[in-house]
Amino acid sequence: MEFVAAKKDFASALMKASGIPEAKNLSSVMANLLLESVGEQTVRLTAQSYEVTLVTTFAAQVVDGGRMALSGRSLVDAARMLPEAPVRLRSTPNHWADLSAGRTEYRVPGIIPENMPEAQEPQTSLEVRLPRDLLVEMVDRVSFAQSVDEGRPNLNGIFVKVAPQGDAARIEAVATDGHRLSRMVRTVESAGLTEPVAAILHRKGVTELKRFLDDETGLVTVGFQRNAVVFRVPTGFLLVRQIELEYPDYNRVIPTESRWRFQMDRAELQSAVNRASVVISSDKTPLVRFKLDSGRLQIMAQDPERGDAHSEIDLGYEGEPLEVSYNHKYLQDALKALPGASVVMSVKDQSSATLLSSVDDDGLLQLIMPVRI
Repeated sequence: MEFVAAKKDFASALMKASGIPEAKNLSSVMANLLLESVGEQTVRLTAQSYEVTLVTTFAAQVVDGGRMALSGRSLVDAARMLPEAPVRLRSTPNHWADLSAGRTEYRVPGIIPENMPEAQEPQTSLEVRLPRDLLVEMVDRVSFAQSVDEGRPNLNGIFVKVAPQGDAARIEAVATDGHRLSRMVRTVESAGLTEPVAAILHRKGVTELKRFLDDETGLVTVGFQRNAVVFRVPTGFLLVRQIELEYPDYNRVIPTESRWRFQMDRAELQSAVNRASVVISSDKTPLVRFKLDSGRLQIMAQDPERGDAHSEIDLGYEGEPLEVSYNHKYLQDALKALPGASVVMSVKDQSSATLLSSVDDDGLLQLIMPVRI
């Protein structure tokens, strides 16, 4: 097989696939990428792991049709270093390939392409069309709260629920690791769904979804299988494995009332937390302490090795005082994920989750469990 492609088209396709091949066991067939000619003007690229399957196409002049399976890591690393010139990829008799652009050349290792598992065209019965930007926002606003604890596999992803509402659909996305929770709710028109559907997207698939949609525009067709969710665009699809477990009832932990409620400038609060975190040197003391009084909020941190930090923010608050502590990283992540200039913090008590919300967007909320000290 041999083809010539524009550097940007080749690099874009490889970037979509770069995080999928097996990275630890390089002898696995899953560590390779499969390239196949489709007619004389198109090449199809397939990347597979146990959680994700990607199939995408890009424009190319096919000199000699066929298939090749090449080391994903070697091909991506080499292609990243190529100059801005047409890219030529040609298979060799030992199943390796010659990669060149301009005056730069690489030899890329490969395997017999027939050893690669076949990526079947997925069939989906329930489908919904969603804006690409909404799916990217879902990843940006919610995914950081996913659990990485393999002992709680039902939390190792984003829970997505889509329900029809007349000619529109309500989309809810939630992630939690048990210490914090992030939720986004949106309504879109003309989604095309006929019945409610829900799935837990595996966290590896969530990461790859944003990469898959990087240079896409318009609507994405999202199809649901029993054990997977499929995202389709004109150039191909991304299949993400579902976690086939029950997601916890997160609505039980979202407080409906609060004893303390105060509003402040989001950027000012972020800066104050960042200043306090300078003295935090280890995971043993990852805490910032809030002390709320009438008219002001004090943000403090202490570390036995690096000292103390103290900042103050003026508030339009008149009420009873409050002292509460949070994991500083969780707080920074939550504030970063909220849009708008102002943030509202609602506290029921020192043992219940604190709710952070945006004044400008009632479809987003963040929950953080306080830490007792």
